[in-house]
Amino acid sequence: MKKNKLGYILLSLAVSVLLLWLLGSQIKVEELVQTIRNIHLPFLFIFFLLSLANSGLRALRYKWLLSPVHIGFGDIFLVTMIRNIFVDLLPARVGSLSYIYILNRRLNFSFETATSSFVVAFVFDFLTLSPFLVLAIFAVGTGITEVSITAMLLVSAAFFLLILLFFLKLNTIGTILLQWLKTFLRIFHLKERRWALILENKWKQTLDELARIRTRGIYWPLFGLSLGIRLAKYAALYFLLAALLRSHGFWLQHISFWKTILGITGAEMTSALPIKGIGGFGTWESAWAFTFKLMNFDPELAVISGISVHLITNLFEYVLGLAAILILVYPLIRHNRKEKDL
Repeated sequence: MKKNKLGYILLSLAVSVLLLWLLGSQIKVEELVQTIRNIHLPFLFIFFLLSLANSGLRALRYKWLLSPVHIGFGDIFLVTMIRNIFVDLLPARVGSLSYIYILNRRLNFSFETATSSFVVAFVFDFLTLSPFLVLAIFAVGTGITEVSITAMLLVSAAFFLLILLFFLKLNTIGTILLQWLKTFLRIFHLKERRWALILENKWKQTLDELARIRTRGIYWPLFGLSLGIRLAKYAALYFLLAALLRSHGFWLQHISFWKTILGITGAEMTSALPIKGIGGFGTWESAWAFTFKLMNFDPELAVISGISVHLITNLFEYVLGLAAILILVYPLIRHNRKEKDL
């Protein structure tokens, strides 16, 4: 296991180094440094505010899903900040599972309560992707991108319907998978093992929690809140891009909000990859640059903006996330010190 982990880390590091080297060969490093140094501070401040608003709305959605179990907004906001770090660090979005771990192990929430709220929020994040993509495709229009508009619309619609069908049949799918699990455990004579009994019980309880959330009738309000979360995210990155391109002579009217959405979507698709660069570096910027190039954006600025946007967003999230970790861990450290003194 340790060798596998080390091999994965080394492979991710190699991917980051190779892709960043290829991207760096297409630009002047001095221009990248000057772009970051001359960033437009008012727009950067708006980016900070909108990013915090995005995390605040996400925390509010988690708090809503966890109800009637109470959690203070401050605590769930800290959990959201920590989740934001690991989503980018780990492949295939498995970093978001840190949300379950922290709620269960640090804040004493039951596994099934944490897991059910995570699953619903996770699906709503994907459900809100297609509406913005479709709007962006129509707004960008034909002739501006090298990719077929019809093909993008069909893919977006199919993706939305697939996620919607999965969500509507979530409990049914979960029940079927549970039956498969039972069959597997019975065939290999593992059914009476303690871990198998715990797993089966937790699975059943999580399905019960998902059913309970469904009976609350909050899906439409949740969908509206999830749209607000995605809008805040896109708006934040739009202002960050505007802040970076200001020194290159671009103003807000020169930067298409809808093109920015397409660029962000292309970059964020890399989070689903089983193997990506360390912290997403290399893969994220490559997808961003590729998507913007398809929309006839200046190739050099596409690379510079991709590297700059990803670097700044990561630094911002890492600083907030590490601060959140310290705040959550501090009471535990203080408690351990008191026990030692006694």
